[in-house]
Amino acid sequence: MNEGAPMMYGGGGCGYGGAGVFVLAGQERQSRHYPLDVLQVLGGAAPAPASTRRAPRKERPPRDPRDATAFGYDSDDSSLSSNASGSNKSSEKGTSRSSERVGSAGGGWGGWGVRGGEWRGRRERRDTRPRHRIAPERYLNAAYPFQVKFTPDELLNGSEWDTLSQEIWEKFVKSQQTEETFRKKMNLWRYLYITIKSIFPRYGLYVVGSTMSGFGLDSSDMDLCLYVRPVDNLEPRAHALLHLNYILSYIKSFDPIGLDAELIQAKVPILKFRDARNGLQIDLNCNNVVGIRNTNLLYGFSTMDWRVRPLVALMKLWAQAHNINDARQRTLSSYSLTLMVIQFLQCEYRGRVDVAGDERRMTTCVAGGTVPAVLPRVWQAGCGGWEALRGTNRFTLAELFLHLLRYYAEFPWDKMAVSVRLGRPVAVAECRCARAHKNDPHQWKLLCVEEPFDLTNTARSVYDPDEFERIVRTFRLAHQRLAATRRLADAWPQQAPAAAPLR
Repeated sequence: MNEGAPMMYGGGGCGYGGAGVFVLAGQERQSRHYPLDVLQVLGGAAPAPASTRRAPRKERPPRDPRDATAFGYDSDDSSLSSNASGSNKSSEKGTSRSSERVGSAGGGWGGWGVRGGEWRGRRERRDTRPRHRIAPERYLNAAYPFQVKFTPDELLNGSEWDTLSQEIWEKFVKSQQTEETFRKKMNLWRYLYITIKSIFPRYGLYVVGSTMSGFGLDSSDMDLCLYVRPVDNLEPRAHALLHLNYILSYIKSFDPIGLDAELIQAKVPILKFRDARNGLQIDLNCNNVVGIRNTNLLYGFSTMDWRVRPLVALMKLWAQAHNINDARQRTLSSYSLTLMVIQFLQCEYRGRVDVAGDERRMTTCVAGGTVPAVLPRVWQAGCGGWEALRGTNRFTLAELFLHLLRYYAEFPWDKMAVSVRLGRPVAVAECRCARAHKNDPHQWKLLCVEEPFDLTNTARSVYDPDEFERIVRTFRLAHQRLAATRRLADAWPQQAPAAAPLR
């Protein structure tokens, strides 16, 4: 991995649900409730000593109303960074700096201090001099670890699958999230964090989803999580709608981009808006903190085998081409598709043999998955027990993609659900009975993909029988055509022949 790329360490237990640490190369390890420091908004500068003489605040020129650009985050205004990213001063004398910064660089939410269970607001004017960079700047200056620029040696092996593997790889390289796009997103995060915190100092802002997991496409949306301290006597959805409406009003008040903002009042409310300047679509949720945990989980899987990211990218592109990758249209979300690919690579179900065993390759592909598995189960990954799997499965990208299509074309959706948590299919009846706060038995209907942390159905948007049949039929037909020709174009939608001109 490139210099400066994130390194992951386990902690507090074997699974991803426990405490852990996530640090950048060359930096000190720090405890985190969620082991994902790369997603943590590290607010704050240390407070200046009491004897320090404050410099007078500089007057900022008024904003030109003619400036219609979407966001002004290209400006490197250090006073904004310092003003929005500090921690609170303690009212107790003799307290050390490190103890005063509880909640900022020490791993708290959003950069405000928490002491003794009490949330303390800002009581004094902050020093506007730049002293500490906020998290987005830190990652803007770090090496970008996700963009693949070199072809792996294992891509081609001289077999009849080489042409298809090469096609898959080229499509992945062209569609992956580039470093330029990543830095645009980090700049946008920086600007939103600074501006939101200047008005709502107790809000935290996290980047989640494919932007940070390693599974992002260059056309992918940017997912953000707004964290606000929950209120005991207020229902979580109503609480999320309340604060997202605050942000919606704020966005509309300061930038023309707000004219296109839309608050989708789904089960998990989403505020959607667009940065027209850089062509970035933003999806902002409130307090859906499970996204922080599953982003970390997916990042771990993305780094375990070089074939994982190309397969996930190809599955997304393939589903988009067939119009089955839009939860708002009662089809599959990108997150559900990612979990489906991972579970296929975990599964060692020994069903009917599809390809005869080959001792030289030491692997056999079956109708129910791959043997041996490419990826470990979650508990194996957390404890490091998956090391025994590394390199044992030698299937090419082409073979894995072909059997991935077959796996879900023949999957028993009426009885089983996809489970990354267990690394195998699990009975739908068992999912309905799972004791989890957000689990609703009625959401387990036609197509079921288990969320590994809150045990909900990530594919609950697929509730229409016609759409469900279309999804399964798409898997089946694409597998049949690809198996017959081994040309990637045949897995994509087939255009109808042009009608003959009338005479």
